[in-house]
Amino acid sequence: MLGFIACFIFTKGRFTLGYLAGGLLVLLNTWLSARKVQNSDFYNRGRSIVSLLGSFYFRLIFVGLCLFALIRFTKVDPVGLVTGLSVVPAGLFVMLMLIYISNRRPKEV
Repeated sequence: MLGFIACFIFTKGRFTLGYLAGGLLVLLNTWLSARKVQNSDFYNRGRSIVSLLGSFYFRLIFVGLCLFALIRFTKVDPVGLVTGLSVVPAGLFVMLMLIYISNRRPKEV
């Protein structure tokens, strides 16, 4: 949220729109991935893994098509889009590093 506010204040509208669209795409993809893994039935392991891989590739193709459409038709700034896409993974990396440094398990933090 702080990054979006900074983009809104200091950059052009196209960069801010790209940042917002990239962030929303990666958040939606992460949320759908978490729901799919949470609802998976791991008793039938082979079928579950095929389902997870199929949904992963479907989401990957869908995100690629969304990125193409955003760059081609809405004229967002590609640098802002890539910056928005990298915010969530960078935040997760920082969170995992803090968990590692504090030597706690993720559920305790």
